[in-house]
Amino acid sequence: MSSFAESYDHYRPRPPEALLELLTRLAGVERPALVVDLGSGTGLSARAWAGRADRVVGIEPDETMRAVAEARGGVECVAATSAATGLPHACADVVTCSQSLHWMELEPTFAEVRRILRAGGVFAAYDYDMTPVVHPEVDAAFEAVAEKAVALRETTGRISPWTARRASPKREHVAAMRGSGAFRYVREFVVHEIEIGDAERLLGHVRSLGAVEVHKDDDIGLDELERVARRVLGDRVVPFWFGYRVRIGFR
Repeated sequence: MSSFAESYDHYRPRPPEALLELLTRLAGVERPALVVDLGSGTGLSARAWAGRADRVVGIEPDETMRAVAEARGGVECVAATSAATGLPHACADVVTCSQSLHWMELEPTFAEVRRILRAGGVFAAYDYDMTPVVHPEVDAAFEAVAEKAVALRETTGRISPWTARRASPKREHVAAMRGSGAFRYVREFVVHEIEIGDAERLLGHVRSLGAVEVHKDDDIGLDELERVARRVLGDRVVPFWFGYRVRIGFR
């Protein structure tokens, strides 16, 4: 991959189809007229709606990420922020934040979501567990890399390459949504998605993590993960199970 953004787009998982189907049903429509994806990055989560909605708009302030999304096509890309999308009032059936809400200012974002959602529309902020379920030895080595990278990020203060802010704790998002007054009902649930991959996919995925990208030249166990992945997986293509945690709010 020639850039971090392209690597991110190539190796990160796609949203579960079951989740998109559920959000459509919960929005009370057979086909959304407009889906807005906040912090859409390279367009992974926005492109998942192509063919499922009449119109899909990805909101992304980072020029490098947006350039990849525009090159991939399939959705409208808007240079804006989650707190000021520039979209009309009550225009969207569904608004999503995929692996992105923790980088945003929460209160202004929730206020903007309430503004652009129509009555009865649905907001979903969802994140996948970074370590897919593959094999116990592989999973443990992956977790070790992620934990060391995050610990270094906390001690050095160096953050992911596509944001100027430190992340907010994801575990606090449900309480923040409920306390914002932007939604009439908020709840959390879990779903999963199965994708296939090999050792190369696993290594690409771990290197697409922001904390790992920042500290890839430090001793965080990347070499050990590669040894374990190649020994355990060899040339095999196997299922990768990704667990998703979904925080949903109804307008």
